[in-house]
Amino acid sequence: MDTTKTFLRSFETSDIKSLHQWSNDTRAILMVGRTPLTYEEVVQEVEKKKKNNDLLLAIENEENKLIGWVFLKDIDYAHGRASIGILLAPEARGQGYGKTAMKQMIDLGFKQLRLNKIYLTTRGANEHAIALYKKIGFVVEGKLRQHAYVDGNYLDTYFMGILRSEWEELIKSL
Repeated sequence: MDTTKTFLRSFETSDIKSLHQWSNDTRAILMVGRTPLTYEEVVQEVEKKKKNNDLLLAIENEENKLIGWVFLKDIDYAHGRASIGILLAPEARGQGYGKTAMKQMIDLGFKQLRLNKIYLTTRGANEHAIALYKKIGFVVEGKLRQHAYVDGNYLDTYFMGILRSEWEELIKSL
């Protein structure tokens, strides 16, 4: 059982300032493999996600402090699938918040949105994230070799997924 308390709530426009800071964190930039973003570019990214009907939720800790965001994007109800993503504030990483928030969002996706599969991509160099995703129940479904150019190197990208049936079995075993 998770002892870390996280709460998901609607992602508000006022949260964008924090998202801008987290998006430009050195580690976040390296793991995504892009250049820093301006505040206006982050606003555009959020607006694009809203326009696409992505589900954007803010993550708060037990002290009601904003510590990240988690989202389901590319929601395809006809095929019962969506992609999940998460970004935590640098000071909130490694404390269990990401695991708890991901589990809450996965549960919401399967129970409320009636999805059958939730998937993600991550860089092969992000070993911490891959280990976390495996703990939650994600399975590596494929590897795209040298798929991303990050900090002067070509890195593999892993495609990982979890099915509703796998999630339900995992929940029963806890």
